[in-house]
Amino acid sequence: MLPDLIQQFRRDLKRFALMFGVCVGLMILAPFGHYFAADLEYGFLRDKREFFFESGYYLGFYAHIVGAPIAFLVGTMQVSRTLRGKWPWLHRWLGRCYCCCVLFAATPGGLVMGLRAYGGLPSVLCFTLLAVLTWISTLLGWRFGRLGNARLHARWMLRSYLLISSAIFLRLLFPLFGTIGLAHQMTYQLSVWASWLIPLCLLEVGNWRRDRHAITCAFVANHSE
Repeated sequence: MLPDLIQQFRRDLKRFALMFGVCVGLMILAPFGHYFAADLEYGFLRDKREFFFESGYYLGFYAHIVGAPIAFLVGTMQVSRTLRGKWPWLHRWLGRCYCCCVLFAATPGGLVMGLRAYGGLPSVLCFTLLAVLTWISTLLGWRFGRLGNARLHARWMLRSYLLISSAIFLRLLFPLFGTIGLAHQMTYQLSVWASWLIPLCLLEVGNWRRDRHAITCAFVANHSE
């Protein structure tokens, strides 16, 4: 009875997380009308007026705002065990779509945008490192998938997905850190770093615990024979 309740709780928790992520994603997409119209009087674009077109910033900007949402949506679908189990061919094609969006649009565009990020050098370093790690994680995930190593493929792709999802976590953490009372710029710097370091660290702790458990089980099995 208890295992069934735990399984149901996990399923409900996943559904809630998915719905919550979709809601935050829709909130992120809400101003896209201003972005595609290049409304340089709207939001953070006001700070980019002097160089938006002249520097080529707009190329990275549009690549990122097109590639990242598609990658997040496709990546969310890829997490589903049902999809991977029942429709492996769809999983493979969506994976190709995800990798193309990340490798050729979202991360190169994010790197260009990061070089002009609000918050000075700390923010520039953060977004640069985020773009590089996302690109490498995606490439390694794709490579291990091609080699047939399902375990490493899943781990690297999940790292990539969490890094792509940093925009979601940023929208959640920035208002939370705003209650601390720090200056606006410092709050933003803290939020952008935490938006991917915290989820990534939690993921790696989970990976470490699973690996330790697997090693312990193998050790016990070998010495019980």
